[in-house]
Amino acid sequence: MTYIPTSHRLTYRLDVDRGRYIVKECEPGFCKVPRELTVEERRFNDKIDAEFILRGPETQKKGTGKGAGRTIKFFTGLQRTDHAGVYIGNVMTFGQGGSKVRNGVLIHFSADAGRMVLRYFPAYYPFPKDRAAFVSAIVNRGLL
Repeated sequence: MTYIPTSHRLTYRLDVDRGRYIVKECEPGFCKVPRELTVEERRFNDKIDAEFILRGPETQKKGTGKGAGRTIKFFTGLQRTDHAGVYIGNVMTFGQGGSKVRNGVLIHFSADAGRMVLRYFPAYYPFPKDRAAFVSAIVNRGLL
């Protein structure tokens, strides 16, 4: 039996004019995931093992020159799973004492990509050998 941790479900719709997904449904008071998200194809960096990049609106890309950095508020690569339209990723946050915390995300895109369902798992990201079973358990229980 696969462990299913506490999670939060958000539904987004694609705003074609702005090129972003805008939140449509969210649990009251839940604010760990931005209300607007951008999905883009992974380009340039072959070290990232992801098909797509999911980022929040306040994520600024790396600049050039001395002192140029990047501000990251919400960012993850999305890896394809065995289920059609379902991707997995993880978002890094900082816990007590500055320790890094991995928060898992599962994304399901509708066939026309006009709707996106995101399930956020605070402080939980499955080990590589457990990911396929974890994704299947979530999908089979209708949680996406």
